[in-house]
Amino acid sequence: MSGEIIREWHFWLASIVTGACMAFSYDLLRLFRRLVRHGRIAVDLEDLLYWIVWFCFSFALLYYGNNGVIRFAAVFGAAVGMLIYAVTVGRFFIKVSYLMIDKTIGNLLRLLRKLLEPIKRRKHAVIQKIRLTCSTIQHKIEVYHFAKAKQRREKIKHGTRKKKHKKKNAGVSSRQE
Repeated sequence: MSGEIIREWHFWLASIVTGACMAFSYDLLRLFRRLVRHGRIAVDLEDLLYWIVWFCFSFALLYYGNNGVIRFAAVFGAAVGMLIYAVTVGRFFIKVSYLMIDKTIGNLLRLLRKLLEPIKRRKHAVIQKIRLTCSTIQHKIEVYHFAKAKQRREKIKHGTRKKKHKKKNAGVSSRQE
């Protein structure tokens, strides 16, 4: 084979690898989105960033591999690479990696919960003491207020409460004309 044909095959294989890498990186982005919930604007910005990065890689591939000429072989090679990835590895990548990460995070959370259990017990004991203290204080306050209210009621009943005296001739002028 001539050197030109070998160079074309290398270019086409590089475009296939680029397409497979594009699909793999998008799967990583999808995995990240499953793990960390995003709003619509964040998803749009991530997609925009993804396409800007891969546009730069594709442009570099075309610029250095084909002197900047966009050819159907490059676009077709990238599409074939994406399809090969999607049919083989990509079919299981998200499911398996999501399950592995989910199990790993679950195991780490269980381990953390076990390690923090003594602290949690102490915290509950302290909270219990605070609740008991607060309820005791609240009870004493209620008893005090109840006793004061009872004393006020008894004073009113027995007439020990001072009555307000009305002013004599209220509203009438004492001046004589």
